This record gives sequence, C-alpha cells and structure tokens, in this order.
Amino acid sequence: MKTLELRTNSIRAEINLHGAELLFLGKNSDSNILWSKQTDHWNRVAPNLFPIVGKLVNDSYTFQGKSYQMSQHGFARDREFEVVEQTESSVRLRLISDPESIHVYPFSFVFDVCFSLSEAGITLSYETQNTGTEPLYYSVGGHPAFHLEESIGNYYLEFDSDVQLEREELVGSYFSGESTYYGVSHHLNLSEELFENDAFVMKNPTFRSVCLKNQDGETLVHMKCDSWTAIGFWTKKDAPFLCIEPWWGWADKVDSSGKLEDKEGIIELKAAEKKSVNYIIEIPSVLK
Repeated sequence: MKTLELRTNSIRAEINLHGAELLFLGKNSDSNILWSKQTDHWNRVAPNLFPIVGKLVNDSYTFQGKSYQMSQHGFARDREFEVVEQTESSVRLRLISDPESIHVYPFSFVFDVCFSLSEAGITLSYETQNTGTEPLYYSVGGHPAFHLEESIGNYYLEFDSDVQLEREELVGSYFSGESTYYGVSHHLNLSEELFENDAFVMKNPTFRSVCLKNQDGETLVHMKCDSWTAIGFWTKKDAPFLCIEPWWGWADKVDSSGKLEDKEGIIELKAAEKKSVNYIIEIPSVLK
C-alpha cells in the first residue's frame, strides 16, 4: 500500500494512492476521527465515488446504443492515482482515462482528487475535466466513515437550520420513487432501525452543513458543503462507524431506462469543460 502524509501544526492526514482514499485524519495516532477498517464490517474507509454514485440497475447502462457494465459507485475507488502536485499540507491526485476505463466508461477524462489540510480540518475537492470531443456524463461523491466510540443510538445529526427530513426510499439498492417524511427539525436522532433498509438519503438538501454529535452535545465531526445535490447517511448493524456522504448524483430508480445521458442527477460536461466541487470536514473534537 502506497500512502502519503499531509501535516499542519495541529493535525495530520494519511492518504492511500489506491483510490485516493483518506485513511487518517486527526491530531496524533490515537485521535483518528475516521474509523479503522475492520473487514468483518466493511472493507473501506473513505472511498471516492466516480464516475457514478450508487448502483445501476443490473450493474449496467447504455450509451449511444451500446451496453456497458459498471459496479456500484464506479471504478475510481479501485484504481491507482498519481501525485501531480504536493506541498506539506496539500496534494492533487490524478486519474486519467485509459484503455481499461474506456472498456466500461467510453469517455476521455481527467479526474483529480485534491486534499487541502488546515488547522481545523480538511477540504476535499473533485475536479473533472472532459478531454474528449463529445459531452461526458458522470456523477461524483464522497463516502467517509467516522468512528463511533459507542452504539449509534448515542449520537444524533444536527443541521445548520430547520430542514424537511424526507428520506428517499430504497428497494434493494435502487430508489423506488417513494419517500418518507420525518417532519421539520434541525436534528435527527440516530438508531439501528434508521438504517434497516440501507442508507438514509436526502436529495436536494437545503442545509449546507451537518454535525455529528454525541448525547452530551459534543461535536465530533462538522461537514460543510455549498453545492451537494444529495447526501447519504449509512452504517451497518453493530458497526462502529457512521458515513456522512456528500453526493453529486445518486443510484438508479427501479424503473430506470438505463440510458446514461437520461440518468436522474447525472452531470453533463461539454467538450473541454471542467467542473470542480468540494466539501469540508472539520474536527473540533480533536482540536480541543
């Protein structure tokens, strides 16, 4: 495993070049706010999702009349990234289309994952460039898992304002088109029951930040984003983590046509166009 380290005076981060995956974020060796991977629960820590988010019906899609296979969340999380630029506290990692990617995703692209460490936390940016001559269609997102010391019922989410808590319902791994309304509130109590049907997903969220807090009111993680088009919260039964997932795109509906260009939530990039999105993880619990 090839990793690199970023540092400031207060905190450090460790990143795996395989998948450009953040593995550690904290002050010292025993202060990682990310969960320490235990493969009996989940074999990842903070994968980057590209060029799709979620699952395609039958793990396939069509583009210009041709069918392609692609597994859940795309292939970037399983590819090696190269270091393009690096300072003591920042790095730009790059994945470029190649014959292997073209086989499952027929577009020419440059996909950069950028990390910038500050005294308060870290900013992750996803920069996608269409290097082809035709429009490119993609989704992108993060999937960081945060460590829980206690059972999930001892935590809650706090939003930056009162929000309509509306959950997009899943049938298996696909959206049904139905939703469940939990009312208007500035917080959401967590429980095992909340995740019995997989992730709690909210499309087009109106809030721009969310905090993970314990029952004492201590903020463990503060995530901020001004452009996400969906957000997912996810864990597994008895697993010591909660994922807070900023997304730009989401899984198929059960009745999806399968056409990539018609996929709900998909982003279109014109030839030579570039788009960047980002989110911020702040860690007040570590910096006390």
